Amino acid sequence: MSLAAPELEPAVAELLQTMEDTWNASDMDAMFAVATPDIHWVNVVGMHWQGLAAVKQAHVVFFDLMFRGVPLRREAVEHVKPLPGGLRLIVVRWRLGAFRTPSGDLRPEGQQRMSILALPGPRGLLISHVANIDVDARAAAHNPV
Repeated sequence: MSLAAPELEPAVAELLQTMEDTWNASDMDAMFAVATPDIHWVNVVGMHWQGLAAVKQAHVVFFDLMFRGVPLRREAVEHVKPLPGGLRLIVVRWRLGAFRTPSGDLRPEGQQRMSILALPGPRGLLISHVANIDVDARAAAHNPV
């Protein structure tokens, strides 16, 4: 089921808004206040961080190196699948601003597609697993579906 933003259940909308707002504020404490202690995060270049301390540390380091002040904007929620136990599988497309990589290469503004597994927590959904993928616009032009 694909859901437009106005149709999102409040808990999903709140989680995604928190992710966007805390990224744009470069506030890793607030960003990972909505994560489980055993979170897993696979980033756009295939790094796999496990556990809240490691995931948060990696983000802090990369924000200091290249992401502080780089805007993130939600473009679309492409899929929300309710799972047993109140879990939600969410696919969201983001627009990330231009930035310089640690090696100095300029990455232009682009899209990312993120899959999120969220679990119910005491005050809303919590991020348990993320896989984030850069969208290659050249390849997308040849998508057969």
